[in-house]
Amino acid sequence: MHLPDPNSGFFAQVSAAWHLPVGQPIRVTLHSHSFDDLQGRLELASAPDLPLDPRQPLSLRIGTIEFSSRQIVAWSLT
Repeated sequence: MHLPDPNSGFFAQVSAAWHLPVGQPIRVTLHSHSFDDLQGRLELASAPDLPLDPRQPLSLRIGTIEFSSRQIVAWSLT
C-alpha cells in the first residue's frame, strides 16, 4: 500500500504555473548548458519562492544534472 505524496498538490501547482510536467519522465532540449539533451524524471532542484511567480526561473534537475527553466528549448513526455 502506497501513501499519497504530501507534495503532490505543490508539484501540481508548480507544473501548472510553469507549464512543465514536474515529477514526470520527459525528454528535454536545453540551450546554454553542457548537455543539449536530457531524458528522465523532471524534478525540482530547489523549491521556488512563495507565492509562485512563473516569471522567475525554476531550478530543475534530471538525475544529478541541474538546469534552469529558462534553458529549456523544448520538452516532451516519454
